[in-house]
Amino acid sequence: MRSLARTAALVAGAVAMLVAPVAAMRVWSAPADPRISVGAAPPATLVPGDVRDPAGRMIAAAVWTGLTAHDGRGGTPVEAAAESITSPDRRVWTVRLRPGGRFHDGSPVTARSFVDAWRATLREGWHGARLFTEVARVKGAGGRDDDVAGLKVRDERTFEVTLDRPLAGFPALLADPAFLPMPESVLRSRDWASYARRPVGNGPFRVRSHDARETVLEPRDGRGRTVVVRAMPDAAAQYRAVQAGDLDVATAVPPQRHASMDTDFPRHHLMVPGRAMTYLVIPEWDERFAGPTVRHALSMAVDRRAVAEGPLGHQASPANALVPPGIGLGRREGQCRVCVHDRAAASAALADAGGLDGPVPIWYEAGAGDDAWVKAVADQWRATLRLDARPKPVPAAELRAAVADRKTDGPFVLHSAPDYPAPVAALAPLPRPGGGASDLIEQAERAADPDDGVLPARLAESSLLRDMPVIPLWYGHDHLVWSERVRGVTADAFTGLALARLRVAD
Repeated sequence: MRSLARTAALVAGAVAMLVAPVAAMRVWSAPADPRISVGAAPPATLVPGDVRDPAGRMIAAAVWTGLTAHDGRGGTPVEAAAESITSPDRRVWTVRLRPGGRFHDGSPVTARSFVDAWRATLREGWHGARLFTEVARVKGAGGRDDDVAGLKVRDERTFEVTLDRPLAGFPALLADPAFLPMPESVLRSRDWASYARRPVGNGPFRVRSHDARETVLEPRDGRGRTVVVRAMPDAAAQYRAVQAGDLDVATAVPPQRHASMDTDFPRHHLMVPGRAMTYLVIPEWDERFAGPTVRHALSMAVDRRAVAEGPLGHQASPANALVPPGIGLGRREGQCRVCVHDRAAASAALADAGGLDGPVPIWYEAGAGDDAWVKAVADQWRATLRLDARPKPVPAAELRAAVADRKTDGPFVLHSAPDYPAPVAALAPLPRPGGGASDLIEQAERAADPDDGVLPARLAESSLLRDMPVIPLWYGHDHLVWSERVRGVTADAFTGLALARLRVAD
């Protein structure tokens, strides 16, 4: 018996010695951090009505469920928190919420959760306020008090929004973070600083913690992985961290690694067409630029690809239309024929127009990061058209005043991005002469539905490109790279990386 016991003990010890290394290997092979990690520039704020940057939009899309959501293809919106959004005339809209909506603190999502949050955005003058006053043009939204004539609560799940004029794209606009709800507790306390540190939403993720270093998001239903968004404004640092296995997804790629993405991350990189575009506005009040032929010459003289690959560091693509590619609904490629670089044609067009005398300053906002490319465009105009073109950086307030007073004596830079995915949303903010294009844009805004607005928007774009009061230059795009560990990496121009779709590879 003693012999058998001794033998059993020896066998057990041997098995233990064999199993121990295997167990150790499992421990060492397990990831040090089971969470999914994403690198991004730190968001300015997570207060919905004040969200103003890509990181904030990305996080907001995971923490909140808005009335509508983008379908991810740049097209029409889909209902999310809203059960229905209806209007007989595209001016008075009735919004009906889905039943049972709850915030992460357990409080109900009601009509007042939306309406009072919108009133707060207007009262506090947050970043999203312009969407109510300038884009949607909600009736009575210009003041700084809670009495907004165009916002009426009908019952717990129903409210009414009245606009100053019909807008077919209103349901799509409601997907913007400016229109997200907030719980009654914060709306009553108005303690925005505390709310910004730990916002409470109604979406698939809840905020576990948020500080200057990272934002930690937990799945609301307890299933799936926690996502940590690390504050990493340096694109090169993000890229290196993914290569080293210290980060799962980078939302930016440095210019010097653009050419090596396919080698470094085969089948694990993505370019996301953007919605932001850069234009040069031609001052209609300066008679030297009165003829469209002069403006066509200026456009053809710009080598957009050289600027995109040089001063812009592969973070932009040459424009060939007035509408950015982040809009899928009705957007057409190659509409701007005079956006193609052609030195000979540009010189001939300017000669046919009788030339362009005097200095041609390019006005732009100082300190906004435009110095290098503005200098490049000025150099191209001097070399191709023999113009006295020079950059003219001025403070933002001075630029706004000069444009408003019609005192700019040369083209000025305009950065613009549509607020919802429709061609008319890109065209409406652009300066334009009266008449044809303006009438067509108004027709597109008043259309029975977004699809019906496509044709007049296309005709307006053709009219603007023919007269060219604005010269399209390029549109921004985003780059993503990710590790072998994650799957489900998708993104769109309006919300960025879809955090709720990320998962760990099986």
